[in-house]
Amino acid sequence: MSGKKQDNKEKEQVVEIVEGIHKIENFFKEYKNILIYGVGGLVLIIAVYTGYKEFVSKPFQKEALEQMVIPQNYFERDSFRLALEGQGLLEPGFAAIADEYGSTSSGNLANFYAGVCCLKLGEYQNAIEYFNKFKSDDEIFAPRALANIGNCYVELGDLEKAVQYFERAAHEKDNLASPSYLMKATVVYEKLGQYSKALKLYEEIKYKYPDSNEANTVDKYIERVKTLASK
Repeated sequence: MSGKKQDNKEKEQVVEIVEGIHKIENFFKEYKNILIYGVGGLVLIIAVYTGYKEFVSKPFQKEALEQMVIPQNYFERDSFRLALEGQGLLEPGFAAIADEYGSTSSGNLANFYAGVCCLKLGEYQNAIEYFNKFKSDDEIFAPRALANIGNCYVELGDLEKAVQYFERAAHEKDNLASPSYLMKATVVYEKLGQYSKALKLYEEIKYKYPDSNEANTVDKYIERVKTLASK
């Protein structure tokens, strides 16, 4: 995008915000008596929130969502460098979107995708930073972000931190992926020689998730770590 086009775009955004502020000011003028008497404080808060959401937040979120399309296409084609970094102002990547639109839901999701890109590219510390910026209560994405941090710490050789994140991922939200996160944690505990902790998680898989794929083969692992723990 040329500098002139970028300037025009920024001016348009400023105009939209100013117009929104003027609408809010007009609202205050129309209902000034209510603001002065009685529940003025509450009305003021509601008005400011409504005005911000309608004239600033919504357009910003819409713009962020539109920016996500191109890097998502790169991501789906496993072009992780292009998805992360984009190609200039005309095609921003997840990193730029997360930085500029981080206050929106799309910008927040861009942090997750940027983290995955960095993980795939072997940039583990950067991946951890992006995953930590990602905030979600979603039962799929929230645990997956934690598990991906665990994967990064495995690659960095910090197994103690890795296993903590795998356990957090398994227990953050009880979902279909929980047994696989527990299994990741058991593998790390075995590498650390902490067989009693591995045994505890193997048994959790067996009894808490008996219908999972992991539970189908967990008995042999239980017997093995019991033997190792007894030595």
